[in-house]
Amino acid sequence: MTYDPSFFDAYLERRNTRSSKWDGCNAKFGVDPSVEMLPMWIADMDFRSPTEVVDALTQRVQTQCYGYTTVPDSFYDAIISWISRRYHWQIQKEWIVFTPGVVPGFNVAYQAFSQPSQGIIVPSPSYYPFFDGVRNNGRKIVSCPLVEQDGSWELDFALLEQQVKDPGNKILILSNPHNPTGRCWTAEELERLGNLCADNGVLLLSDEIHADLIMDGSRHTCVGTLSQKIVDNTILHFAPSKTFNLAGLQTAYAVIPNPELRKTFVAAITANRVINMNWFGQVALETAYNRCEGYVDALCHYVSGNMEYMAASLKEKLPMLKMKPSQGTYMVWVDFRGTGMTTAQIENFIVHKAHIGVDMGSWFGQGGEGWLRFNLACPRMLVERAVAQLVEAFQE
Repeated sequence: MTYDPSFFDAYLERRNTRSSKWDGCNAKFGVDPSVEMLPMWIADMDFRSPTEVVDALTQRVQTQCYGYTTVPDSFYDAIISWISRRYHWQIQKEWIVFTPGVVPGFNVAYQAFSQPSQGIIVPSPSYYPFFDGVRNNGRKIVSCPLVEQDGSWELDFALLEQQVKDPGNKILILSNPHNPTGRCWTAEELERLGNLCADNGVLLLSDEIHADLIMDGSRHTCVGTLSQKIVDNTILHFAPSKTFNLAGLQTAYAVIPNPELRKTFVAAITANRVINMNWFGQVALETAYNRCEGYVDALCHYVSGNMEYMAASLKEKLPMLKMKPSQGTYMVWVDFRGTGMTTAQIENFIVHKAHIGVDMGSWFGQGGEGWLRFNLACPRMLVERAVAQLVEAFQE
């Protein structure tokens, strides 16, 4: 099937569908149910999943029996082919380990490769469930704030070098592309980071769930394509959930080339009885990876247009708000510090005056204060509505 802009322009009514993003928005932000909020927070999309996936799942439903399932070779073949085509990395079947999600996969790694009270290095701002996982597993968050200049975010290698040399720090979390800032790290940055970790015995966990969502003119470098030394010290996590709007199917996987790391990880995940894959998730993954590459390319181009529209609109109508289109992910990171408001005032403004539900910058840890993350994986009309609501709220 060919996916043109009209596919993504189509409004999909998600209210009253048990959507966390839409039906849970008012409760999340403490807003009266009578107020119509515009949800632009949780990282799922307001687009239909690929038609090929919908058809395959419909056919699967019609078997009328949903018991435990085996994992056929075709599942692994689809992953191997996708990673080869999209990231130019040749992997082997035995490297692939099923997980119910990237965050659960990270939690398994914390348990397997560190001990309570030991440090997990987290470049911040960072995806906030990572912080929750570190705390919930009794590990210590070691924040490494990114350096921001004019909306561009860089790793602080001087601080990182100190942190990886601390024998109490065992793991470093990397979001690649970076969530929430939308940076695509360069190969040079990744090599430098990977070598620091490998040389100092710090395991690198690379979250590559947004690796398919690369905007026009940008490039993603998969950590798996770096040197063998780095690859042997890395566990990479992937999923089709963001790319094809399949988050509810709880299907993800880790790629672990190092056999010793893989053995330890598998033992830990098996101890938690994570052994059965979602019955529908494997069909969705195979279909998406084998037949829906055109969907991804069209999606990225459409979302790039959303970002360009919002950036131009804010520059023209609300120049105190600063935004650069993201290189990767379908979220944008908007700087509200130019409004002169405090972090608390910004968060109150966006919810109770603009009536837009977004991810608050303060949720993402040190460095996120004064910023807001907007999800632009939605029809253009919703981006236009968001800009209009912002303009109106500032005029009040």
